[in-house]
Amino acid sequence: MKRRGSRGSVYRCPVCGAEITALARRHGRFEPRCCNVKMAKDPRRLAIYVCPVCGAEIGMLTGAPRGFEPRCCNVAMQREAA
Repeated sequence: MKRRGSRGSVYRCPVCGAEITALARRHGRFEPRCCNVKMAKDPRRLAIYVCPVCGAEIGMLTGAPRGFEPRCCNVAMQREAA
């Protein structure tokens, strides 16, 4: 089984409710902290889209990816596995 990285993962602070996401792939372990406590990993993941022309990336925070067709450089962006 291929291990999923942290890219697109959503983390939530159990104290203040702040939410963050990891947008770039990196080596090592990603363990964010907020309010001096470890942030909890949320089961949801962002849908990430990449422009095949310029490489711009966007992440959908809420909503249904079905029917969402972002465009950049006048072409359709491609959904990428998070």
